[in-house]
Amino acid sequence: MSARTASDRRNFRVIDGGRSAGEGLSASLHPPAAPQLSAAELAADMAELYALALVRDVPFTALQDPHTGVWIDGRTRFTLHELLCELRSLSWFDASGRVAQDTDAEAGARRDLRLNGDGQLTLRSLFRGVVARPLSGIRVSAFHEDDSSADPVPDPGARPAAEAPMSAWVEWLERSTGARLTLPGHATCGVGPDLTPRLLTDRLRQAPVARVHFNAALMLLVRGTAFDEGLDPQGGTDPISAQRLLALMAEAAERAAALALRRQARLDRLSRPGVVAARLTALLAQDEPRGGDPLLREVAEELQTGAPGLLHWITRLNARHGRTGRFHDMLLLPPLCGEGGMPHRAEGAVQGVVTGALCTLLKALFDTRRQARLRMVGEAAGGLDITAEADRLAADVLLQRSLAGSHFQAENHQDLRIGEAVALQVLRDWLEGLDHGASLSFCNFDGQRISLVSHRRATGQTEVGFCRDGRPAAWPMLHRPGQGHLAVI
Repeated sequence: MSARTASDRRNFRVIDGGRSAGEGLSASLHPPAAPQLSAAELAADMAELYALALVRDVPFTALQDPHTGVWIDGRTRFTLHELLCELRSLSWFDASGRVAQDTDAEAGARRDLRLNGDGQLTLRSLFRGVVARPLSGIRVSAFHEDDSSADPVPDPGARPAAEAPMSAWVEWLERSTGARLTLPGHATCGVGPDLTPRLLTDRLRQAPVARVHFNAALMLLVRGTAFDEGLDPQGGTDPISAQRLLALMAEAAERAAALALRRQARLDRLSRPGVVAARLTALLAQDEPRGGDPLLREVAEELQTGAPGLLHWITRLNARHGRTGRFHDMLLLPPLCGEGGMPHRAEGAVQGVVTGALCTLLKALFDTRRQARLRMVGEAAGGLDITAEADRLAADVLLQRSLAGSHFQAENHQDLRIGEAVALQVLRDWLEGLDHGASLSFCNFDGQRISLVSHRRATGQTEVGFCRDGRPAAWPMLHRPGQGHLAVI
């Protein structure tokens, strides 16, 4: 026999989640799935990787001349103009063709970045990477000139607080990233006039991921570059400062690296370019390609039909490296560093997202108006355009991923914008914590004008608005949970 006993004891208690009155729910970042490539886009991306492998040892100064000749071996030579013609013959780069009309908006945006204003692929647009801003000439970012190097240590210690002395930040940056404060007029280990894509790749791969970005920030601070005029505290308790800038950059770099590493575990990630190249080599070795992946068959047919010269040149380059075997078309990606092979997948993944985040912060926090740039004329920077140089720096980092053969252009495009979203999240969290209104604006990687404006509400909560080209828009890749939020049981 059982009996019911009354009890006032509460077994479960639902709490509010620890939020104080008026405090908003934090937004989480939801990056998109890996890009889905059509046969035409995959063929074009592979062709670009092959083309970049062929010009690794051509100085950047010579890459601007389409008549520059490139020798592969003692009997095989081509010009940059001939290389462009091979790429332009692919359907992906035909702006008026059927492929362009059938392309979805996201893939179309990626394709348009590869073309100039006349709808043609050029040497300049090839080396511009995946940024929308038109960059004059083919050269690397001026920020490399001030990229001094210290010796980082495995355990740099805890990151200083934003209110810590500047000396603490300088010491921590040297220990953690190898970035070093260099005063104007002192020698730096900048790039030389004979810089080649291979040397740029070696330089960026050997350096800690964020070193060049922190060196750029230190250089701008030393030269007295003003912050965005909308960040004037006007009596607020948390003004923008050199230490605050470095703290925001360190936070963004940490978040971006963690997010990039988490994304490597996703099942929808793309196969590596080296794997695709090996499968294409095996597929084209068949007299009548059949079986296997239908997408790869289309890619092989596109490359054979549209760019036979490119396949011949890459085969000859592989032969120079001792890669011959039994295949008529040896389409493996030539190794960048002798027998060192391709870089690890995670190495380049972190670089792409981190550079997107840190270059965005450089553009957003410093005053990038034309008037501010003109005020710098006569100094060592000579009227430095921070936005252009930050975009070039991002393009350089992503270019070295392509030169190393570790990532497709579609991945470069996506990772850069994921990094931009990380930076926006960091800025939003910071602005929401201020006790006064503030604003900032910058040009994003798609050439759009982004504005962030914070307002202190009567409830004590700070709300940050996001505008794209002057119109309110949703925050990129950010999701704020609904008010019904069960935090703890």
